[in-house]
Amino acid sequence: MKIKDPEYVTIYENPDHWEAHTCVCQLKNGDVLVTFNQTREKKHEDFDTPKVIRSKDQGKTWEASRVVTVWPQTDTFGSDIPLITQISDGTVLVNHLVTSFYHQRGILTNYGPQSEVYSRSIGAEGTWISRSNDNGYTWQPGYKISQEPMRWIMPADSILELPDGTLLMAVLGQLNTRRERKDQEPIRSVLMRSDDKGLHWEHWSTIAFDASGVVSFDEPALGRAADGTLVCIMRTEHLPRERHQSNWVAYSKNDGESWSEPEATNIWGYPSDLVTLKDGRMLSVYGYRREPWGLRGCISEDGLHWDVKNEFVIRDGGIGPLNDPTYWHIGYPHAVQLQNGRILAVDHNFAPKEPPMQRVVGVLFDV
Repeated sequence: MKIKDPEYVTIYENPDHWEAHTCVCQLKNGDVLVTFNQTREKKHEDFDTPKVIRSKDQGKTWEASRVVTVWPQTDTFGSDIPLITQISDGTVLVNHLVTSFYHQRGILTNYGPQSEVYSRSIGAEGTWISRSNDNGYTWQPGYKISQEPMRWIMPADSILELPDGTLLMAVLGQLNTRRERKDQEPIRSVLMRSDDKGLHWEHWSTIAFDASGVVSFDEPALGRAADGTLVCIMRTEHLPRERHQSNWVAYSKNDGESWSEPEATNIWGYPSDLVTLKDGRMLSVYGYRREPWGLRGCISEDGLHWDVKNEFVIRDGGIGPLNDPTYWHIGYPHAVQLQNGRILAVDHNFAPKEPPMQRVVGVLFDV
């Protein structure tokens, strides 16, 4: 399969910062909004400021002079993975991870260079919501949602609204262990639910968990098929060797209250995003962090069955020097089918210049 009539656009780049972790939605008024994280420095830190940029012409051009801050970082608090959607009453919601105490030192005694290895300390402050009632021009103060009974949770996909107004959010986390200590407990994917337009949330169900401790179910992407089935595609990691494996999928026929046994697909790439197209098919887009690198997609006729034979290239390349893992951090795509029928996939990659700079890019295409 191949995409049709691709248009490659640079959405935002800044010579003084790196930009990463994007998401996209189209508002009821036709504006297209893209969220991203602007880093504190010229490096990828996951401890930054979520911002939003706007297009008024179906994603072709972007208002770089009118970038808006969604949630401001401080010296000891930062954010990551800003994900955006507009719900039926017009409210725009951004769900994002908040972290704390990055590069903070409490003991100043010099115990040797080996001590500096552990100077980077991140505390997971959980999943937060930021709200806008004016189509994303201004944002209310953010608030933390309940994560009980989990020790910590973080989102990897935007909020999904069901036809009855229920909001669902797929998150990853751990029940008993501090953030991402996979040597003690594998990551699980769980579903959060809100019945009051995102003001309050609670744990709804476990999507996938490997009690044997071998497989982590990470960075879940949530979609709703044309027949109402919820579909969740997850990045997986084989913990004994920390090997990134294929995407696994689980399904729910009862709005997420229970889930099928997760099963492996033959698709590799992470993380994913799911879009139900106007013709009823489901699109998955995902980063591709091996040769030839870039961004890929796959089509499922019903959202339930996936096969790599239906995979296609959205864009190749996008990394910096191959000998430096710093420049391998590309992807984290999200996509939307616009009102004109075109698909816009957004992600972050590196500009082909020296020094390489992380930026927000997009591809407009048809399938």
